[in-house]
Amino acid sequence: AALAVLKAGGAYLPLDPGHPPGRLSRILEESGARFIITRTSIVSALALEGVRRVLLDELGAQLAAESAARPTSAVRAENLVYLLFTSGSTGTPKGVAIEHRQLVNYVRGVNARMGLPEGVSYAHVSTFAADLGNTVLFPPLCHGGTLHVISQELTTDPGGLAAYFDAEQIDCLKIVPSHFAALLSAPVPERIIPRKLLVLGGEASSWELVEKIHAMRPETRIMNHYGPTETTVGVLTEALRRGERVEGAATVPVGRPLPNSRVYVLDGQGQPVPVGVPGELYIGGAGVARGYLNRAEQTAERFVADPFSGVAGARMYRTGDRVRHLSDGRVVFLGRMDHQVKIRGYRVELGEIEAVLRGHPGVREVLVLAHEVRPQDLRVVAYVVPA
Repeated sequence: AALAVLKAGGAYLPLDPGHPPGRLSRILEESGARFIITRTSIVSALALEGVRRVLLDELGAQLAAESAARPTSAVRAENLVYLLFTSGSTGTPKGVAIEHRQLVNYVRGVNARMGLPEGVSYAHVSTFAADLGNTVLFPPLCHGGTLHVISQELTTDPGGLAAYFDAEQIDCLKIVPSHFAALLSAPVPERIIPRKLLVLGGEASSWELVEKIHAMRPETRIMNHYGPTETTVGVLTEALRRGERVEGAATVPVGRPLPNSRVYVLDGQGQPVPVGVPGELYIGGAGVARGYLNRAEQTAERFVADPFSGVAGARMYRTGDRVRHLSDGRVVFLGRMDHQVKIRGYRVELGEIEAVLRGHPGVREVLVLAHEVRPQDLRVVAYVVPA
């Protein structure tokens, strides 16, 4: 469906059917989407005023009769390619608008950094409603590889996934570290490690996990990958060397910038800090998104002028991530500067959960916190005062 939308010259908005119907309906309304491509069993719970339903399970014969010729398109580089809605601190999700030029820049850059030949197999194991999996979604389609879209049931079945990876000879996988650590409970865990390249992203990676993977399958390269949705999938990446540990870094460095990307570590006055000194990460360059859909104030707050680029009108994205530079140019992630957290790779604004709970008639006051049960095992806990 997404590829069909792109071929037709449109922009797509992926929706996760596992999300609450109320949230999905709000996203559809805010996006201004004119069509929803789905199945009858999913669409019944959604409020769809003014949206045309394209129900794939009812259109089989009609679709089979359509032309298979390549459609013509007048889409330009600055046109929208997709919208992705992220968690919002005010209680409502906000849509990040990504253009074709930003996605093309990312796909070219990350494909070169991954360095895989044509003909290899990539596995997609994450939701399409986030951009984490775009690292393995577009490169095989653009550069002559095979894309394996893994079902949600199989992604949580260590034994079944290991058998699939073994049978299909999967070469490359992009996955959240905590998800991958859980999958290593498979009877023969090394079968779940791709043959050529494992890309870790979505949250901080531990040295222990990287060392464990290297010991199980020394021939597989491991890359760490970092980037917010607002800068198009990822901007920092690093091939990890076996046996290396960086002194003073509790987690694995997130790497160096991809081509056409710039990163700055700035203090509270917007000035660069010396190497090794913590500051806030700002990202500039070709991957910076158009902004938030219909949110001019929030766009102006997070997408600010880039005074370091020397290019008129250049912008940079203020990430809210606390980092520091190493002397070799790599960046180490230290944590957040606000109340946003990552839960198994999902970006969660605690304020959005508080806003929903506060709307319940039985709740007078609420506070939501992220509680670390054990290292890299984060849970969301809500404390309420009943009305």
